[in-house]
Amino acid sequence: MQKITDALAEYIKVVSDSLNETSHAADRLCYVKHLAEAAVIFSLVHRGASCGEVEAKVRQEQRIYGWGYLSGSEGAAAEAAFAALALVVMG
Repeated sequence: MQKITDALAEYIKVVSDSLNETSHAADRLCYVKHLAEAAVIFSLVHRGASCGEVEAKVRQEQRIYGWGYLSGSEGAAAEAAFAALALVVMG
């Protein structure tokens, strides 16, 4: 679980930075929602949830990323950080 925690911390940092740096007002709410979901994932990991529960939540967030689009380099950074997190969680 330490690898997941490390990847999650990096993901949260990147999404937070993207939120603070974006010039696209429409993306701000998306970043906030992604940060809220990251908090839920962190809670699952911290409480010792099963790998299956964590993976299910990450897959749910993966679908959300698939439905939307985040603009610019900030969006690309957030999407790449999520992909890295998903790779750690889902192997």
